[in-house]
Formats: sequence, C-alpha cells, structure tokens
Amino acid sequence: MPNSLLHAGVVSTNAVKSSVVLGSFADLPATKQGVLFRGIGHAVDDKNVLALKVLRGNPTTYSANPAKPIDDYPENAGADTLLATAMQARNNARILFTGSTALFSNAFFRTKLASGELAANEVFCAELSKWVFGQSGVLRFRDITHHKSDGTPPDVILHEKERPDLPQSLYPDPEITRNSLVYRIKDEIVYSMIVEESVNGQWKPFAANDMQMEFVMLDPHVRKTMSSDAKTGRFVASFIAPDNYGVFKFRVLYRRQGYSVLHAETHVSIRPFKHNEYERFIFSAYPYYSSAISALVAFFLFSVAFLGTKEKKG
Repeated sequence: MPNSLLHAGVVSTNAVKSSVVLGSFADLPATKQGVLFRGIGHAVDDKNVLALKVLRGNPTTYSANPAKPIDDYPENAGADTLLATAMQARNNARILFTGSTALFSNAFFRTKLASGELAANEVFCAELSKWVFGQSGVLRFRDITHHKSDGTPPDVILHEKERPDLPQSLYPDPEITRNSLVYRIKDEIVYSMIVEESVNGQWKPFAANDMQMEFVMLDPHVRKTMSSDAKTGRFVASFIAPDNYGVFKFRVLYRRQGYSVLHAETHVSIRPFKHNEYERFIFSAYPYYSSAISALVAFFLFSVAFLGTKEKKG
C-alpha cells in the first residue's frame, strides 16, 4: 500500500452499546472492543429515525480523499464520521451500510493492534451479521386474547345468519360489523398476548417492562403498561372501559432499538348501558325525584281545592 494511504486505517471503539445488535461483542471489555477499519466514512441525518449508528469514528477521524490535499473542511469529521450504519425499514427489513470491505476480511480478523490485543473485527462482524440477516433481535406475537375480568367473553353484536332465499342486495350489512365483539362501558377488560424472541434459531419467551397497550378510537382513550411473565412471555394489561361508546381497537406498537417492530391491532365495540341495566334509584337524581313528586302533590292539592270548593253567591 502506498505511504500516502497508510493513514487511511483507523481503530475505533465507539460501537453502539446494544447487546441486541452486537450480541457478545457488547459484553467484551472496552480494551478488547477495538475494530480496525479502512475505507470511506459517511454521515447520516440526525432526523433519520430508522438508522442505527453502529460504529462511529474517533474524535480525530475524518473522511476525505487521502491522495489529495485537504483545502477545505472534510466531508465529515470526528464522531460525525460513521463507519458502519444499520437501518431497519418499517416492514422490519434490515440493511447495513459501510464503506469498507476490509472490515470483513480475514486479514483484519487476525491483525493485532498497537495495544497487543487482537482486533475485534471477527466478533463484531459475526454478531452484526446475525442481526442484519434476522437471526437476532426478532420478536413475534401470538395468542392475543381479551375478556372481562371475571373471565366471561365479550358479547356478540350481530350473529351471522344465512339467507339463501334472498339476494344479497335486499339485506345489506348494517353499519356495525357482523360477529363484532362488544363490551359495555365501565366493564373491566383484561387484554393479553404472548411475545417471543428468536434466540439461536429458537423462539424463547420475551420479557420487558416498557411495552404498552392502547385502547384507541381515533385517539388513545386508555394507555397501560403491560406486565410480563419471563417464563411464558405473556404480557397482560387490565383497565376499565371508557365511558364513550363506539368502535375501539386494542393496539400494541412496540419499537425499541435493535428489535423488530411489533404492531398488533384487534377491533372491538363499546356499548352504553341498556335501559334495564341502570340503577333504579340514583342518589344524584334525588333532587329530580323530589321535584317530580312535589309537582304531583301540588297538582293534586290544587285539583282538590278547585273541585271541592263551591262558589259563593252574592
């Protein structure tokens, strides 16, 4: 390699602190996390929420053509110089950007650094490749259930009925969805789901204390943090149905660094009380009861006085 290109290599220890993305590399001591890089640096807009800055340059790192003199400020410098960037799209597809093929070479895997330690390229590339190819950091959900707190299932608004003797156009579906499940306002609802993580090709129960469930109609009416069981991976949330009826949906949107995005939605309906489900005598309505009774009593006394009194003749 020409002498003018000798300074094109850099040893970086500024890797992202995430065991989900870098696996066992993140558990290595800081003195053994040196990654040897030779190539082109790049930059990513800070507003890009899908990009993950996996490996950064050192404070003295810059990206420029080493064969030409630098007359102006380089393309990027310092920690803004990115050596490896991963991106996870909204459909959970993953891709890695890096300007170095030598980063993945056997020669760099066997290179010793100035400190005497072997470069950590092999562990870094192996763990990062698992994440990029969907072998780690992948979540899935299953067995979504919801019911009342006493264990009873929700009601069904309108059962499906077969009408083979009539054409379809003569009985159009109503605005509500057939076989739609319905709860009543003020019902205590329990929502649960099982979440699993892919570990070494096997699905293992996943546990977290920051997964939230939302009960949404246009806007979230209820937002609850779900409790998890590390042995089964079951997440549970219980709440009181809001005093607002219509079509709602249970929504879980879990987006965390390194993990695939979980997005689950289940639709249900909320109805008001039926006429026979209200309390017969409501304490807050006593003034109205008394005013109605007093009006009846006054009308009765007036009727007695008017009908029972004879007019005196002068």
